[in-house]
Amino acid sequence: MNNFPASAQLKLVLLAVALAGLWYLASPASVTQEERLLWEQVRAAQLHLAEWRQDAGTASDAKNDPWDCGLIGVEWSGITTTLGDLEAKRAACNPAWAVRFSRWYLEQGLSEGDRIAIYSSGSFPGLVLNALAAAEAMELDPLLIVSLGASTWGANHPEIPWPELASELRHAGFINKRSDYYTLGGDEELGHGMAPEGEAILRQAATAAGVELLEAESLGEMIEIKSQILEEHQPRLLVSIGGSHANMGDDSGVLTLPTGPVSPDQASKAGNGVIAFALENGIPVIHMLNIKALSARAGIPYDSAPGRMEPAEVNAAWSLLGLVLFFTVVLRHRRWKLGPSDQN
Repeated sequence: MNNFPASAQLKLVLLAVALAGLWYLASPASVTQEERLLWEQVRAAQLHLAEWRQDAGTASDAKNDPWDCGLIGVEWSGITTTLGDLEAKRAACNPAWAVRFSRWYLEQGLSEGDRIAIYSSGSFPGLVLNALAAAEAMELDPLLIVSLGASTWGANHPEIPWPELASELRHAGFINKRSDYYTLGGDEELGHGMAPEGEAILRQAATAAGVELLEAESLGEMIEIKSQILEEHQPRLLVSIGGSHANMGDDSGVLTLPTGPVSPDQASKAGNGVIAFALENGIPVIHMLNIKALSARAGIPYDSAPGRMEPAEVNAAWSLLGLVLFFTVVLRHRRWKLGPSDQN
């Protein structure tokens, strides 16, 4: 008769234990109390902005902002720089990004008092709020520079550009940080390609906010100015949000740079903008571009209601190891052996 060898039985038991351990390691981390509070704070800030805009008559149409994020702009205006994707702008508002940012900060070894820099375009106000809220929750010291021009559906409502949105968030107590500098955004971050009336709106908004507007004669000079500010601040991390011209530079090689966390050893792919300067000087970067692909990698639902608190990011390395281990054991172990009665 056929007997299942004891050694094979033991091997399968050990395989099951090993796979269970790898499954645990690959599973997303559960949300902590601090992360829960952060998620709730960001969501409360969004709902506040939505109500504030409703009262002011500047609210987004319900079909464009069905979850009351309060950070969705208009299709086109005088302060619009380029075309943008509405779904990506909504996805960027998900408060799970704040949790993801806080985990990235921890993975970089950051702690209370550490300096970081957040350089953003006005195209993704949802990500600016998420990144800043996470930094403040950890009591980091952020340097904040925002390019005021925005692509479609970003912070491009002419009555409430980013300085107005940020002012209301500070007034309501959701954030504390005031921007250190603004740029006009658009081509070369000098407002090129924007209507004159749009540039006037942004200059007036910067003046009203009491924030210095960085000026330059060329893209190269703007890259140099923003890089020098970065060097003076000496951050341990740069968060680059959107495609601000000076951040990216004008070398198309930057388009091959991975999104999400980027280490300095990838500086050769970073082009010639501020991102490249940071990496060349040993400063890691969180490169927030191509939100749809990045959402899939981070385990954050793309363009869906903000109903889950934690990113469901699965560790691919542990998952792959589990598959390799499973198929190696299955293909190599003896499934049965012949007994005395089978040999006659």
